[in-house]
Amino acid sequence: MFSTPAILFTLLFGSLSSAYNGSVPVNVSSWGTIDTPSLAPFLTDNPLPNGFPWGNKDVRNTNPLDCPHTGVTRRYDFTIKRGRVAPDGVEKDTLLINGQFPGPKIEANWGDFIEVTVHNKIAHPEEGTAMHWHGMLQKETPWYDGVPSVTQCPIAPGSTFTYRFRADVYGSTFYHAHYSAQYVDGVLGPMIIHGPRHADYDVDVGPIMLSDWYHRDYFKVLEDVAGNSSDFNVYVPAADNVFINGKMPADCSKVRNNTICHTGAQMSKFKFQSGKTYRLRLMNVGAAVMQRFSIDGHKLQVITQDMTPIIPYETDVVSLGAAQRADVLVKAIGQPKDLYWMRSTIGLNCSRTRVNESQAIIYYEKADRRAKPNTTRHTIIDNTCGNDPLNRTVPIYKMTPDPNPGVIDVIELDLQTNETGHHVWIQNNQTFRANYNNPLLLLANQKNYSYPYNPEWGVRNYGNNKSIRIVFNTKYQSAHPMHMHGHHMYVLAEGDGRWDGKTVVNPSNPLRRDVHMMRRFGYLVVQIDADNPGVWPYHCHIAWHASMGLSINVMERPTEITQMQIPMVMEQTCRDWDRYSKSNIVEQIDAGI
Repeated sequence: MFSTPAILFTLLFGSLSSAYNGSVPVNVSSWGTIDTPSLAPFLTDNPLPNGFPWGNKDVRNTNPLDCPHTGVTRRYDFTIKRGRVAPDGVEKDTLLINGQFPGPKIEANWGDFIEVTVHNKIAHPEEGTAMHWHGMLQKETPWYDGVPSVTQCPIAPGSTFTYRFRADVYGSTFYHAHYSAQYVDGVLGPMIIHGPRHADYDVDVGPIMLSDWYHRDYFKVLEDVAGNSSDFNVYVPAADNVFINGKMPADCSKVRNNTICHTGAQMSKFKFQSGKTYRLRLMNVGAAVMQRFSIDGHKLQVITQDMTPIIPYETDVVSLGAAQRADVLVKAIGQPKDLYWMRSTIGLNCSRTRVNESQAIIYYEKADRRAKPNTTRHTIIDNTCGNDPLNRTVPIYKMTPDPNPGVIDVIELDLQTNETGHHVWIQNNQTFRANYNNPLLLLANQKNYSYPYNPEWGVRNYGNNKSIRIVFNTKYQSAHPMHMHGHHMYVLAEGDGRWDGKTVVNPSNPLRRDVHMMRRFGYLVVQIDADNPGVWPYHCHIAWHASMGLSINVMERPTEITQMQIPMVMEQTCRDWDRYSKSNIVEQIDAGI
C-alpha cells in the first residue's frame, strides 16, 4: 500500500498516479484476456439424445417455452464479500463474488436445473442481498426470482441461501444482485444457457459484457440519487468509465474525488482468424448507460434479441440499453496481420458519462500484439434512445398475442419532487418502495393480495385475465430500458409521443424480449400471456431509476398463487431477516430494488 505521506498528498492535491505495485488487484478475472477460452456448442457431461442435450427440439419448429427435462443439475457456490480493486487503475471499494469482477460464469444446457448457493459475507458495514437470474422465466419456482420485498426477504448478513431453478429458456444473459443498487459495485456475472442454434458459425467467443463504472461506491452515488439536491448533475450521476469485459484503462490525469490511480491497467483483447465466423454474446450489464457496439471495418449480423432467436439481419452498430442483450455473428474479413478496434460508444443523447467510448482490440492470427489499431469507427447515429425498428426484429418461431387482451392498463410515467425535496419516479402518481420484511408473493400465497392500505408496494392485480397489455407513456426527458420479470413480453409498439391506441407492429409475430427501450417523451406498449402465476416486477433497469421508485408489480392469477407449495426455506429466510433487522439499522435510503 502507499505510505501515509502519499495518501496525504492525494487528499491535498487530487488523484495520485503511480505504476501499479501489485497491492490492489487491477485484473480480477480472466474476462477480456487474449487467451480466454471459447465456448463449446453445449455441455456434454449429460445425456445426449439424438446427439444433443435437448434431443430433437429446434429453433424453427419447437415452442421456446416447451422446455426439455434433462435431469441434470449444475451447482455453483457464491460468496459475496467486500473487496478493493482497480479494474481501470482507479482503486475502489467494491462487492465481489468469489473475489472476481465480473463474477464467475454460470453455464448450463436448456432444461438443466441450476442451483446456486449464496453466502452473504458482506461486512463493515453489513448489508442484506438477493440474486436475480435475469431472463429466466422461473415457471413453477417464482420464489427464486430473487427480488427482495417481492419474492423473498433479503439474505441476512452471515446467512446462506440456495436458489434452484430450471434453465427454462436458452441464450445469453446474466445474473446480478437485486438488493438496492448493489450490482453496480460488481455483484454480477454472465449466464450462458446452451440451446439449439439457427445460424452457422465457427467460434463462440462467449460473453462480451458492456458496463458503466463509478469510482465512488454505489451507496455514495445512491445518496446523491436519493437525496434532495436540485442539481441535475447530482441526482443524475455520470459514469466515470465504461468497460468491455471489465476492462478499460482510466486516464489518471482526469481522475477525481481524491482517488488513487495506477497506470498499467489493460483493455480487453480478442483474437480472430481470417475467414472464420464468430459468435459474440453482447450484454449490457451496466447501471445506466446506453451502449452502441461496433467493430471497425466489420458488419454485425444480429441473430438474437435478449433470449429470442430472430431472423438474422445485418447492421454496423447494435444499440443496447441497460440489461439488454444481443447475439451477433461477425465474419473475420481481415488479413492475418490486421488488428481492429472493438468499440462501445456511449449514447450521449441518452446517458451521462465522463468518457465517450470503451475500446478493446481484435488481433488477427499474425498481428503484432504489442501494436494498437489505426482503424476508423462506423458512423454512430445518436438521435434516438430507442432500439432497432421493430419491423427488423422478427422472431423465428411465430407466436401471436391475443388481439383483444383481457385488460389494457395505461400508465403515465413522470419524475416529480416530493414534499421532502426528494426526486421520485411516479406511475399514475404513485412511486414504489420495497418492504423487505413482507414479500408480496408470500403474502399472496396467504390470500393477502389486496393492498389498498399500502399503494407504495406498486401491486397491480390483474386477476385471472389470460392476457395483459401494459401501455407506458412517459412525460419526462429520460429514456428507460423496461424489464419484465417472469415473461418474454411481446413488444407491440414504441415511439415518440403518445401511443395512438391502435398501431401494433407485426401483430401476428411481434418481437419478444425481456427488456425494451422506451424513448424519451415516448411510449412503449407490451403484452404478456398470463401463463406464469406469480408476482413479477416490471421496472426500469437503470439502477438509479429503480432506486427512485420506477417499478410496478404484476400480480398474475392470484388464486393460483394461493395454491402454491412454497418451500419452507422462504419463511425461514424471512425469520432470519426479521431477527437481523430488529437488532440492526437497515439503511434503506432508496426504493430498495
